[in-house]
Amino acid sequence: MGAALETLRFDNSFVRELPEDPEAANRRRQVTGACYSRVMPSPVVRPRLLSYSPEVAALLGLPGAACESEEFAEVFAGNRTSQGMEPYAA
Repeated sequence: MGAALETLRFDNSFVRELPEDPEAANRRRQVTGACYSRVMPSPVVRPRLLSYSPEVAALLGLPGAACESEEFAEVFAGNRTSQGMEPYAA
């Protein structure tokens, strides 16, 4: 499965081209002069897949077995990131 997720390429143009919040503290607050704050996702206990779109998976080149894996649930629940991901909050 790891190989299938590693084939995904993330553009990240949003975080590359727009102004970033200079404060790194992860707390609730008003952010001015920035479009996003860099934050890591909050992990959840025992994530599990409820459903996925086979059509979108095919467009991304992900086989069904990859989408039904534990790693897929971990990444898309926010428990870990995959290569190239740059998490942010907007």
